[in-house]
Amino acid sequence: MGLAASFATFFAGQAFLGRHAIGLGEPGALRACLGAGIYLALMALFAAGLTFLLRSAVAVLSLLIPFILIVSFVVGDIAGGAAAYLPDRAGQQVLHRDTTGGPGPWTGLAVTALWAAGALLAGWQAVRRRDA
Repeated sequence: MGLAASFATFFAGQAFLGRHAIGLGEPGALRACLGAGIYLALMALFAAGLTFLLRSAVAVLSLLIPFILIVSFVVGDIAGGAAAYLPDRAGQQVLHRDTTGGPGPWTGLAVTALWAAGALLAGWQAVRRRDA
């Protein structure tokens, strides 16, 4: 679904740009469309792992939404380079044409994948330890 949504929004956005529109052949356009779908899947897996860990989807939403929308940017302004390795910021590198100043586009997705894998592993351990 993430891949379908990313390509659909790309083409819809290009339709509104008129003569300023770009095609998938432009440098970074295809990578951004493919990467956006992968990024969405990884963030969903990250949230699922945290949900298993905390046993509450409401708690995870209460943590992730402010973290992704507010805290990540505040920490990014204060911490500088270290914030580029937070799960949301690292994965978003694949969407940018100019990726200087942080991990590269595919490296950023790999960092987000590590965060997702860590959350899933922690959630799996928590479920295995406390549930029948």
